[in-house]
Amino acid sequence: MAQNYNAALRMKFEQKCPECGESDFVEDHSSGDLICRSCGMVVEGHVIDERSEWRTFAEKDKDTADPTRVGGPVNPLLSDGGLSTMITGGKGVDRGLANNLQRVQARTEVGGDRTLLVAFREIGKICAAMKLHDVVKHQANEYYKEAHEKSRAIRGKSQAAVYAAIIFLACRQQGYPRTFKEICAFVPQASKKDIGKMYKGIVADLRLKEQGAFRSEVVSNHPENYLRRFMSALRFGNADMRFAIAFANAALPQEGPDANRHTPWHGKSPVSIAGAVIYILSLLPAASQHPPLDSISAVCGVAEATIKAIYKEMHPHLGRLFQSTDNPMAGAQDAAKMPPPG
Repeated sequence: MAQNYNAALRMKFEQKCPECGESDFVEDHSSGDLICRSCGMVVEGHVIDERSEWRTFAEKDKDTADPTRVGGPVNPLLSDGGLSTMITGGKGVDRGLANNLQRVQARTEVGGDRTLLVAFREIGKICAAMKLHDVVKHQANEYYKEAHEKSRAIRGKSQAAVYAAIIFLACRQQGYPRTFKEICAFVPQASKKDIGKMYKGIVADLRLKEQGAFRSEVVSNHPENYLRRFMSALRFGNADMRFAIAFANAALPQEGPDANRHTPWHGKSPVSIAGAVIYILSLLPAASQHPPLDSISAVCGVAEATIKAIYKEMHPHLGRLFQSTDNPMAGAQDAAKMPPPG
């Protein structure tokens, strides 16, 4: 009968062997037996070790013992949970034999899982390089698996474009939107055109817009979602960010009776509008930073002429927009002090 490890441990130090009367016991960890050293009698069998498992933070390239007794985490996206083993070579192992065994293993592995493993690894590398949150990576893995099974858009296409489109989709749906230009910087093998086309194909094939959880482009692609990142890079303070977010929502309301109001800047890229909002903020005396237009353009990835064009469209409406922010940084009276569009 299985016995609690702590009870067996007490027996080891407190009780005597019923056969020879000695108190010298040894544990056989592989079988869970407690054995008398003197006569060899198994005093307790199948002892359950309830002690904590080890965790190790040792460097893998050092020749040190690893006390862990568990493998990596289970991956529910793979058919075997990601618990399969891999045949590798090593010291004293015939290289030819190891290569033959690896080829046999490769032929017997599930083909779909091989593709998924490669994709998950590449998606993980891109997400790590972009310093994206883990939830984005996990969501991207789920989208890739679903697209691998259902989407015709990805078949025979550049995998770089597929990975980039999947990450773009995951970023948007998790509330961490990135621009095509930002993703292209980390996936140079794919063009913005290819990523955009792939994104539309995947969304259509997976029928995401028909699902209630899908974040529409109006919600997920609002200038507010880009302001914090851009303004942090330009070293603006929290008060500046609060004003900019309020201004962006005044310019493009996401809800309420003004949500559908048409303005000259409606339909413009949210990244471009975010750049224009930051430019307007930089012109206010109360702002903590006053970066030049070329710096704003570089951080946002938007041409200076585009930012100026949106500023020109917003200029006649600045009084109303400032007042709508309900922020002391700028009011309706400050609109007259703003420089005219160049």
